[in-house]
Amino acid sequence: MEQAPTQTADVQTPVIEEDPTTNQALEKFLTENKVEFTKLIHKPTKTSEESAQVRGTTLASGAKAMLLKIEPDIFTLVVLSAAKKLSWKNIRKVLGTKKVNLATEEEVKKLTKCIPGAVPPFGSLWGIKTYADNSLFAQGDTINFNAGLRTCSFSMKTEDYKAVEKPIIEDFSE
Repeated sequence: MEQAPTQTADVQTPVIEEDPTTNQALEKFLTENKVEFTKLIHKPTKTSEESAQVRGTTLASGAKAMLLKIEPDIFTLVVLSAAKKLSWKNIRKVLGTKKVNLATEEEVKKLTKCIPGAVPPFGSLWGIKTYADNSLFAQGDTINFNAGLRTCSFSMKTEDYKAVEKPIIEDFSE
């Protein structure tokens, strides 16, 4: 399969040192599974709003990935439209637990090799379950996300994401 098309946006902002391991693994995974995606190199972004702006896309099309920790030391990835917020009440119900927290920055780095804000919506890369909120699929046919680096985004069809990641689809946003 051909290399994914790559675009470059303004990259004048100094880059934080990031580990490219997850970015490379994700690109390989998608390519090996014959998933079409577009790659965009851009200035570092910290928030979903900044990411949507540099991508020239809607906030809703952003796939916000959050690493959660369920005691004792069990991790899961939840993904929702960047225009939505995680409902802690709903996610506790979905996960069947009363105790769930955001993973710490250190835990995120250790498990995913990413800094917070760069985690892609693919828990399968690390052998953990991925839960996707219905908001991600209701917003349109394409999702956009940071691909393991705050300076690299991928865009792909939502149906391809469902097919290759096979997330557990639930309602947990507000």
